[in-house]
Amino acid sequence: MFTISRFSLFLIILLACKTSFASDSHAPAEASHSEVAKTSSSNNGEPFVGPSSEAKKLYKRYKKATDKTITAIACVRNPKCVDPEDEVLRYSKEALRILQKLDELSAEGDIQANYYRGLIAYERGVYYDSQAEIITHPDFILTATVYRRYAKQQFLLAEKYLALPAKEKNAYACQYLGNVYSSTILGAPRKDKATNFYYTAAIEFINQGNKIDGAKMYNAMKENANPADPRIVEVYAKLHNEEPIASWRKLPSDLVQKSTGKKTQQH
Repeated sequence: MFTISRFSLFLIILLACKTSFASDSHAPAEASHSEVAKTSSSNNGEPFVGPSSEAKKLYKRYKKATDKTITAIACVRNPKCVDPEDEVLRYSKEALRILQKLDELSAEGDIQANYYRGLIAYERGVYYDSQAEIITHPDFILTATVYRRYAKQQFLLAEKYLALPAKEKNAYACQYLGNVYSSTILGAPRKDKATNFYYTAAIEFINQGNKIDGAKMYNAMKENANPADPRIVEVYAKLHNEEPIASWRKLPSDLVQKSTGKKTQQH
């Protein structure tokens, strides 16, 4: 059985990872108001309301293809595997085709395509950065440098594609951009810019009734700005200063009418 060297395995892994770098050079077009209304964030943990769009289906297919690629890469070192290199290339090519389709939809101004293409780039950037962090041995410093370079490339793609849904105040897109700008992957953290995106995300989450994620954005804002910042104060007020809705404790209608009558007589 063919045995692959460590260096060859590393090249295969880089090939599988690098297929996600394909991106369209054209800036995404503006979406119509009606399209924006249909793609607004929901409060059930999904970034968009309604049935799954083509973009979301492509995102799920991409995740499956990359998962199979990772399994095939792990199989390369197993002598019982048959032609594992072919499996790596097959699933990598499938992932690349999906990315190219998402790029095409993004160039046409599809907000969801921009979101999911940006999400893929963001997730890959986080992955590459985490891999670089765990490499501490001096013999593998070059590998860590390559991972960091890839992380930066992916975060730049995330910045590009998430810009459109963030402009339409998609809470999740704003959250990811806040994470991008508060990190050191693209250089020195741009904390004020990160706070702006976290602020928009917090307001949108709260408006949807999702105070849990709104509170997470509030905490993220405090890590990037002065606690006395007006944006932080406003989000705190929205999280804590609203009367709770207790429909089971409504007063009887006849009692409400009597109370109203007394107030009228006093005037």
